[in-house]
Amino acid sequence: MSAVKKFDQYLSIEKAGGARWHPKEERIVFVSDASGVFQVYETEVSQGIVNPRVQLTSEVDRCTCPRFLSDGTVAFVRDRGGDENYQIGMIDKKRDLTWMTDDLEAKHRVITHTDDFLFFLANLEDRSRLDMYRWKIPLKDSSPELLYRPERGLVSPQAISEDGRRMIFGQFLGNVNQQLLLFDCDSGEDSCITELLTRDRTSRWEATKWLDSERVLVLTDYDSDIYRPAILSMSGEFVRLPGIEDSLHFDVVETAYVRGSKWTYFTENQDGYSTIHRAEFQKDGMESLETLPFPIRGVIPIGDQRSWTTGIQLSPDEHHLAVTLSSGIQPTSVWLLSLRDMSSWRAVDVSTAGVDPREFIDPTLHRFSSFDGLEVPYFRYIPQGERPTSGWPAVFVIHGGPESQMVPAFDPVLQFFAGAGYALITPNIRGSDGYGRAYLDADNVEKRLDSILDIKHLALHIKGNDKEIDGERLIIYGGSYGGFAVLSAMTEHPELWKCGVDIVGISNFVTFLKNTASWRRSLRESEYGSLEHDMETLVRISPINQIDRISAPLMIIQGDNDERVPLSESTQMYEMLKEKGIGVEMLRFSDEGHGLAKRENRIRAYSEVLNWLRQIA
Repeated sequence: MSAVKKFDQYLSIEKAGGARWHPKEERIVFVSDASGVFQVYETEVSQGIVNPRVQLTSEVDRCTCPRFLSDGTVAFVRDRGGDENYQIGMIDKKRDLTWMTDDLEAKHRVITHTDDFLFFLANLEDRSRLDMYRWKIPLKDSSPELLYRPERGLVSPQAISEDGRRMIFGQFLGNVNQQLLLFDCDSGEDSCITELLTRDRTSRWEATKWLDSERVLVLTDYDSDIYRPAILSMSGEFVRLPGIEDSLHFDVVETAYVRGSKWTYFTENQDGYSTIHRAEFQKDGMESLETLPFPIRGVIPIGDQRSWTTGIQLSPDEHHLAVTLSSGIQPTSVWLLSLRDMSSWRAVDVSTAGVDPREFIDPTLHRFSSFDGLEVPYFRYIPQGERPTSGWPAVFVIHGGPESQMVPAFDPVLQFFAGAGYALITPNIRGSDGYGRAYLDADNVEKRLDSILDIKHLALHIKGNDKEIDGERLIIYGGSYGGFAVLSAMTEHPELWKCGVDIVGISNFVTFLKNTASWRRSLRESEYGSLEHDMETLVRISPINQIDRISAPLMIIQGDNDERVPLSESTQMYEMLKEKGIGVEMLRFSDEGHGLAKRENRIRAYSEVLNWLRQIA
């Protein structure tokens, strides 16, 4: 079987997730990329059985984040060519589709819903600001109502009172810096309920559910290194939960509950692996805590509007938990957990496209000591088969974010590279999520290049200690912020790399901040530094200003419609390298944005990457 043919098969392995329940029936709606791009599906739920699915959308572009509304209709979003200007679609009970919005230059981000309203953010009035709207259900009988214009940052509705009159907003001042606002829907007035606690301190906050009229359950890392549940009153009184602090030693990721339930379900990120717990939270504390069984050691992956935003959801009757589940050797799919007998089964069968699952590689977790003694975790994939005499060539895969995390979830691209004879090293360098607040903040602003030093010292660690890997054939690979890390590693430590693959990466932080979508600029400045106050740092850490140091060939992949890391970040790097006579190739996609959403484009791009690597490394 040829390499390209086999890669086609790997890239055709299906992914399904983001299940949400029908309000009254035993049915779920979810997304799958079985057609080559995410579309919306539904299926009935039966104990221990995989039922046939029904495809609800058949669009050229991705349809994502579906949810059943209280009237039984399905709301979802779709963008065009990866531009992230999402429009809201609705599928009625007859499975007829109606587009509810049509401003193709505006972004609509569906956030949550109640029995009465759908809540979304949109930049209809000002492209640089996302305002909050609510839309009375049924959507066809009403029009969106502007609810709130934020004065700064990005706001998102989180906990809504039972009568719908009071809401807790998360106010995002950065990706990992939030406040909580109490909003009165009748008066339109808001007040910050975390301001006196945090003052100038950077903290993460998320309001999960109202416990009574004056208290909410929150997730926070306020005054702690760990992001976990606590109780907050409307007057700003903060109550720790000793049972939680004694039992949970890793960040909590997501919660699920239904109104009136005594249980709140939540997931804990234990070194990249997911664990599900449930607890009885009351206004004055926690009554009990249980850990639920699950069939495989794996990951509950969640994303954003480009895929799905929920990994677990509790059924309205509290009988089942729908879970998006994945592992290194289990393709991502929807599983169901019966809360009556704790049995579990796959609700959606996903196709492996003819690839024998015995070929999949399950990564192993390791750590190394970086330049300053910091312990940095990484996952390691070693190919099957006979090891070459000098060891396997290795691809170092750097995640984006920068606050993302490499986890042992199923990734067809990584599996194929392993199948093609490349070891994979996927580190969580400082700045990664999942390891506490101090670790998360360890790469901010002027400390940015410390994370690149982590990559250097990981490479040195592998070269000196891993006999299964050829230390002279190391490849640096990454997308988005990971693309910056590729360019930075190749300029700061060029002696280590045989070649690099940069996917939608930042080459110049000054031009990136000037040209990224205006609504997100302030969120990124909180992480990288501001154009007004940190220009010297931004110039110093930009790889394009060290371009003379690149000595290895580079492959660049970029979508033309990328609003996050604009096309110009890749073209300016490509043009300067060409001018200097350094080996560089660039693949552009006119129908993609921040990354490659369409299977046919992924097949073309990664097949070319593989052929290119085989010539060089």
